[in-house]
Amino acid sequence: MLTEISPESVLGDWKTIIGESVGIDVDSAWRDLWFITAEDGSRYVLKRLGPWRNLPVADEARILQHVARRGVAVAEFLPTDRATLYAGPVEESFVLMPMLASDSFTAAEIVPLEGTIGAALAELHLALASYPWPADTAVERLHASLAEDLTLPPDVAEAFARHRDGMIAALTGLSTQLVHGDLTPENVLLCRPGVVSGFIDFDHLPMAPRVWDIARYLSRRVRLRWRLASPEIGPLDALPGFLAGYHQVSSLRAEEIRAIPAGIAAGNVIEVSYHQRILDGTLTRRRLPDHEAVLADTVEAARWHLANWDAVETSVRSSVT
Repeated sequence: MLTEISPESVLGDWKTIIGESVGIDVDSAWRDLWFITAEDGSRYVLKRLGPWRNLPVADEARILQHVARRGVAVAEFLPTDRATLYAGPVEESFVLMPMLASDSFTAAEIVPLEGTIGAALAELHLALASYPWPADTAVERLHASLAEDLTLPPDVAEAFARHRDGMIAALTGLSTQLVHGDLTPENVLLCRPGVVSGFIDFDHLPMAPRVWDIARYLSRRVRLRWRLASPEIGPLDALPGFLAGYHQVSSLRAEEIRAIPAGIAAGNVIEVSYHQRILDGTLTRRRLPDHEAVLADTVEAARWHLANWDAVETSVRSSVT
């Protein structure tokens, strides 16, 4: 349970960086992020890490520093005036980071940039793979999650049952490394004319196959809501450029290529169950403001993928050959 520590009460720990008189904008009503404008006009993000992160603050900070030194743009934690990495109690840590530049893009503008995004993820994975120390973090087992009892609409459950064994087999035995862990499109920042200006939200950083990040990103691109204003864009249009861009920087192995369709489907199927259980009250997690809309979008993506399995496999294979 989070306490009532306010952002104003901890900002003084970075007084030499942001000054005395600062502006504070709440990012949203449900995310523990605040946009800070310093006295000199510089922009920062104050983030409450909370109790749900996968790894200790020190591990996350060291990994971010390592990745940045490898040339990947990330927002590193800024030490406080007391030379600590965070303010507040350790179980409710507040960190301050520089705000990375970003621009808004329409879906029609993003599809031609997917190759750039895929290449940038490959560079991030190479940097994470070269991290020289052990990380005290979780190990993600996507195949094991698929073997659990999932809460799905009846038609989705029936279609999933036909593919479950093949999905588990494809996702079992893949080599693991540090990965981002929550690589949604929202966590990839873009700037005009079309460059990746950075990656954000590294609170997960699990040990997992590279396919974990690739499939999580593409599972969101299969969904409809992000491309509603561009109905000419199909559910697979983002996939070829993204995979080709990744493969050009860091070759995907045959077993990874086989696993990607299963990973994309797994990402949506597991999220359907996750969001439905929150809605049912059987899982206690923070509920999104648009929870029902997100759930409906995810259900439709899972339903479409399970009904068009061969088309997804063909698209994946043709993207990297």
